[in-house]
Amino acid sequence: MKSLSIVIPCLNEEEGISFCLEKIKRVLQKENIEKTEIIIVDNGSTDKSIEIAQEFNVKIIKENKKGYGNALRTGIKHASGEFVAFADADDSYDFLELNKFIQKANEGYDVIQGCRFKKCGGNIHDGAMPFSHRYFGNPFLSFMTKLFFGIKFNDVYCGFRMFKKSIYEKNFYFSNGMEFAVENIIKLFFSTKKYVEIPITLHRDKRKNTISHLKTLSDGFKTLKFILLQGSQIPSLILSAIFMFFSFQYYHKVDFADASYLDSNFLITVAFFFASIQFIFFSLYANLASIYLGFKKNKLLLKIYKFLNFNQALLLSTLLLIFSIFLLINIKLEILNLGNYSLIIGLTILGVSIQLIMNVLIVSILEFFKKN
Repeated sequence: MKSLSIVIPCLNEEEGISFCLEKIKRVLQKENIEKTEIIIVDNGSTDKSIEIAQEFNVKIIKENKKGYGNALRTGIKHASGEFVAFADADDSYDFLELNKFIQKANEGYDVIQGCRFKKCGGNIHDGAMPFSHRYFGNPFLSFMTKLFFGIKFNDVYCGFRMFKKSIYEKNFYFSNGMEFAVENIIKLFFSTKKYVEIPITLHRDKRKNTISHLKTLSDGFKTLKFILLQGSQIPSLILSAIFMFFSFQYYHKVDFADASYLDSNFLITVAFFFASIQFIFFSLYANLASIYLGFKKNKLLLKIYKFLNFNQALLLSTLLLIFSIFLLINIKLEILNLGNYSLIIGLTILGVSIQLIMNVLIVSILEFFKKN
């Protein structure tokens, strides 16, 4: 490692920031690193945090937009080091353990993630983490992230990590709050194969007069929503299969002797069928969105998306729409001897044609959003 930047977000941390900076200085004095810098990102402190930090000759950057993600993104943007490490300013993460991260970076790892739980050798001191976070919130969010994205880390919410800045810059980041921790670790995981998780200890923070910036319900819900929205491909396909199953169950009850077909079984069949088609396309859209936002890598889907631009999708959906209308008319005219299959095939193609243009439109908007 030739250079290292340590980024610390700070919002009213006068009780703990001096402990953090003293520990960092002690570790860096022992390490053979050519260039180091400590960046404090002031996220609107009204206490003496910044005055204390200035005594340690550190770089101070102000970020007016409140939020954990906003502060870290700004700090990392201004970091000049080959590697970037970040952790909180409340002394809950012991910066004396920074040497473990440096050692792993020198061994050739691009991403080093801390883990506070026993399953990976970590330790949480009494009072360092609320009971609900320790045994429910954090394990559940880590489990959901592993399930939906297949990442190998056991503590995705741990805010003590180190990574190559060049790996970080491969991705586009948009999270403003605590959910940035999850977005960041997912994208780092998919950007390199050289990653490792190391055990660390979580200590009780130094706060006496201020409360934790982590809001259990609101931040937990935001992170869960983030995970579900970005990793919803498999649940969408499961729901699609369920709706399709019920569609076929009611299809067999349709009285095709009735020329109108407008009995309750037919209407329920159509409703379940289109719900199934909707979830199939939502799964496809979610896949494309996850790939485009850097959460997954799928070269085949990207090739399909690049090949099927908006104009081509419009033409294809129009042709499919015309063909579906012809099949539905064929039920009465019997131009093609398809029998009852005209209804099913016609509805299928109709649903596909409508959803195709809608999803390409959504992905086009996503592309515009990313460029701007």
